[in-house]
Parts: sequence; C-alpha cells; structure tokens
Amino acid sequence: MIGVGAVLLVAGAIVALASLAVLHVVPTGLRPWIDPVSQYGITRFRAGYLVAALGAAVAGVGGVLALAPLGAAAAVVLLVVFAVARAIIPFVLMDAPEAPRTRRGRAHNLLAIAAFASVTAAGFLAGGALHDAGYPNLANLSTGCAIVMAIGSAGVILGFFTPLRRVFGASERLIYLGFIAWFLMLGFGLFAAG
Repeated sequence: MIGVGAVLLVAGAIVALASLAVLHVVPTGLRPWIDPVSQYGITRFRAGYLVAALGAAVAGVGGVLALAPLGAAAAVVLLVVFAVARAIIPFVLMDAPEAPRTRRGRAHNLLAIAAFASVTAAGFLAGGALHDAGYPNLANLSTGCAIVMAIGSAGVILGFFTPLRRVFGASERLIYLGFIAWFLMLGFGLFAAG
C-alpha cells in the first residue's frame, strides 16, 4: 500500500502543481497576491481549477494509503477530510467578490477551511508517525511543510479579518505550496525508502 500511496501522492501533486502553474500564467485577470485560488473556478479557466482540486484530492488519497500502514491514524483521518473537501470544492464554487453571499459560497468557504486545516494538522501529526516508523528525515520535512501551511493559514485568517486583505492570495498560495511540497516529498521519500 505504501508504494501505491507514494505514486498517487506524487502524481496528484504534480497534476495539481501543473494546473495551478498554468492558471497563474493564462490571462485570468486575477492578482495572485490578493485573489484566492478558488476565484480561478469562477473564470473561463474553471477547468484548470477543477483539475488542480482533483489532483490534490488524489494526492490526499495517496497520503491515506501511504501513511495508514505506518500507524498514522489521526493523520489518515485528516487526509480523508482533505481529499473529500478537495474533491467536492470545484463543484461548490465561491461567490464572486462583489456578489451577495450565498449558501453555496458559505459552503465553499467551509470546504476550504476543512481542507486547509486538515492537511496542516495532518502534516504535523504525520511527522511523529514517520519518526516512529524510522523515517526521521521525512518526519522533519513533514513538520517543516506543516509549519509553512500554518504560516499561510495565519495569513489567510489575518487577511480575512483585518486590513491585511491585500496578502490573502499570497497567504493562501503558501498553504498550497506547503501541502504540494509535502505530498511530493512524502511520495518520493517513501517510494525511495520502500
């Protein structure tokens, strides 16, 4: 299972990363420092957002398969939450920035919070399980990526509730950087070790 999980971790992360890279170079009119990643889903390039979200969901499933045999039960549960939230979110799109708030938009926000919180916590919790399973370097990388995600999450919270709104997009992208890097390092590291 670890080998299959490692392959899914890497494949899903590469798909998510490539899709997000394309979205950042095509003429969407969005400002990466300010606008949320989810806003790509309400542009004419929404297919790229769908692919990125589903790639992240696949990587989350890979994390479940790779970490379950290592006794990382709490991280596995959190990654299930992440994978489900990422799989659903491109079908529950955010509200347009100037539009009235809708139930769908609030549901989108809850899915985003669930995804970001669960993957961040999973990164921290997996560090201990990886260390106990004999992968101290992967444990350190897991914790490091979780710290990056936590810093991004703090920026998102501050950007949502304070005048730091102008760095909301950059903070959110820091979360994406953290979990994509974590998935890649975990996948490659477990594949090489196993």
